[in-house]
Amino acid sequence: MNYTILRNLFYTLKRFRTASVLNLFGLSFAFAAFIVIMMKVNYERAFDSCYPQPERLVMLNLGDPDNHTIRFLPRGPIDYLMEQVPGIEYGTIYAPAWSKTALYTDPKNPQYFYETPWGVSPDFAKVVGLKFIAGSDAEMNQPESAIVSESYARKLFPEGNALGSYLYIEGRNFLTPDATKYRICGIYEDLPENCQFKNDLFVRMGDTVQKDDWGSQNYFAFFRLKPGVSVEEANRQIAATRAIERMYVDKSDKTALYVFPIRDLYYTMHSSFYLKTGNRGTTTLLVVIGMLIITIACINLINFSTALAPMRMRSINTQKVLGSTNGELRRALTLESVCTVLVGWLLALGITAVLIRLNVLGFMGFTPSLLAYWPYVAGTGAAALAVGVIAGLYPAWYMTSFPPALVLKGNYALSGKGKRLRTALIGFQYVVSFALIVSAAFIFLQNRYMRNRTLGFDRDQVLVASLPEMPCQSSPYRNFYTKLKSYAEIADVAFAKWELGSSEGYTSYMFRHNGEEYGHYFIEVTTNFPDVMGMKLTSGTGFLPSDSISKDPLVWIATEDLQRQTGIQAGETVDFFVWGKTQARIKGFVQNTQFTSLKTDAYPYVFCPNAKYTNGQLPYAYIRVRAGSDMDTALRRVRQTAEECFTGYPIDVKFYDQVYAQLYQREADQQQMITLFSLLAIVISLVGVFGLVIFEAEHRRKEIGIRKVYGATTGQILWMFGRSYLVLSLVSSVIATPVAWYGVTRWMEQFSQRVPLSPWVFMGACVLICLITEVTITVQNYRAATVNPVDSLKTE
Repeated sequence: MNYTILRNLFYTLKRFRTASVLNLFGLSFAFAAFIVIMMKVNYERAFDSCYPQPERLVMLNLGDPDNHTIRFLPRGPIDYLMEQVPGIEYGTIYAPAWSKTALYTDPKNPQYFYETPWGVSPDFAKVVGLKFIAGSDAEMNQPESAIVSESYARKLFPEGNALGSYLYIEGRNFLTPDATKYRICGIYEDLPENCQFKNDLFVRMGDTVQKDDWGSQNYFAFFRLKPGVSVEEANRQIAATRAIERMYVDKSDKTALYVFPIRDLYYTMHSSFYLKTGNRGTTTLLVVIGMLIITIACINLINFSTALAPMRMRSINTQKVLGSTNGELRRALTLESVCTVLVGWLLALGITAVLIRLNVLGFMGFTPSLLAYWPYVAGTGAAALAVGVIAGLYPAWYMTSFPPALVLKGNYALSGKGKRLRTALIGFQYVVSFALIVSAAFIFLQNRYMRNRTLGFDRDQVLVASLPEMPCQSSPYRNFYTKLKSYAEIADVAFAKWELGSSEGYTSYMFRHNGEEYGHYFIEVTTNFPDVMGMKLTSGTGFLPSDSISKDPLVWIATEDLQRQTGIQAGETVDFFVWGKTQARIKGFVQNTQFTSLKTDAYPYVFCPNAKYTNGQLPYAYIRVRAGSDMDTALRRVRQTAEECFTGYPIDVKFYDQVYAQLYQREADQQQMITLFSLLAIVISLVGVFGLVIFEAEHRRKEIGIRKVYGATTGQILWMFGRSYLVLSLVSSVIATPVAWYGVTRWMEQFSQRVPLSPWVFMGACVLICLITEVTITVQNYRAATVNPVDSLKTE
């Protein structure tokens, strides 16, 4: 490298220390964001690729193959297909326990903990391809057997004696209603975070649970196909069984039983109920944002280097006179740029490491690690080299392309051609910033709309408690209810099968009316549940306490959606073939409620108080707090009462708003991501503007002095500087508007209800960019505009 040029660079950077530091840190934070984004992108694109021969692992689904919506399945057809389809090598049921089960490891001194075990078939490990570090799945053929992950075993048995030990069950659960304990027969190697199957507890599904049931939709199913059997061939074999014809489920002419590759589940299928799904558009957006942030930082470096040119050309011209060729000088100047970018990249590694250590990247939805993702981190280093070369080529070419006369007499920095280049580059930055601001604003508005929309019930002043699975007529439950009702703060207490509002779906059944079949979510509750939740009755009558013990027909209250779809009136009876029943009478209808997010289409709800026929297990308590009472006091009362009535159980009590917020956690994280990266892009753009304003003020000191001598005011001087940037901001906003509108429209398509694309948001983004830019320029140029003109002219 030409050391004279290097010394000149250091001198110039020292002279403009503030602009230099800001540009370097802007570059560093841009690369830090890029590194985190690339780790996230790899996490999502490699989803479900960890299994042996993942192309043979498929999931069974019911529905229109073009609709891509995951549905629960009855157990009957799953068992039937595993026996009848020749292309299936291994198959497994995959069923959650629906609510947390109380477990303990020491029967002499029970220390309870809540877990949600998964019910599976004996061949589950073979289907997934689990690697065992201790034991095996051979004993999964035996009832009450279980396998656990390595990390799960360490958590439950810190002494390392998990294999062969027992997990004891308090109460009953859906998966194994007759079991009292599980024996751990195998410990498998932990699966990576980016796969469908959790490092959790998997238990042998009870043989008699809904056996030969072709209507109760409570299960997922996964198959491992035989070598050489394609997905298309497997679907032809499934269709040949005609199993769909025996199923008592909601279906149309397009409904089919079919399998699809598990690699398609994360991006292609729509479900966030016990399964992990992503959004390909969001991943693409992250890649675009990362590239745009790096591009903005690269533009800043180009502008910064070209702005330094007038102060370096004399030194460069001297090197020409002393014998240096243009090629040598350009290589040296490009190497300067590469070294600058690499320094910024190394600082970015440090920034990323600090952010990971501080655990502030939770909103990204994965666990970032520089070591775990080192190939992709190294890839960002290669990208940094490319950015350094690209950002250095043009300034190196243009600083060495002028004849000595122009270098000595001219001022290219303020020439028309130089200004046009910088204007175009800054304009691009403004376009990107505007589009990101608009995107972040609409994501915020959509999330606020979803969180605050009318739900068909009163969610304020409601607490939810997760209780042990035992009959709701048992003594602990009755004591819990009686004690809570004795407090002045508590208005009433109801119980339900589900933590409503925390999932994207619930158990669904079918009924028949006038020869037509209709589907619905089936929610088991106590008779006072509609009143406790503030549901408004629109026709018919509500539940009576005696309805809890009615036998046949069952008694329902349904949402208006069901009435609108079927034309059924309050008091009518429908055919319903579940639990050995034949009929159900709909006593009344309530306003439509939605306990799922707006990403899921509305579906009718049926509330049934006849919990007696499912062992009466309603493990979620809904507590209505009296209006005007202190919620924190009520929360404390509920926790104390739960601890007294369910001694030793880790009771979870929370506000209903916290439950409901879980539905939109992904959108909230997405909003935080887009907002953060948008702010970063804006800040980096402003850093570039700030640096250019410094140089422009330095080069126009003489002009400022002359204008002041001839009577120009400070305001006029500031307007002289700000006018061009104001026009640039407005023009860039106009250009960016259709781009932002298209991107936001595509993102909104995933929601069944959405906010309108208000023009005020676009205008607000434009005003914000103009305001921030003008404030930055005014603050920076105020000193130059107020300097004594005599001093300015002397300096020149």
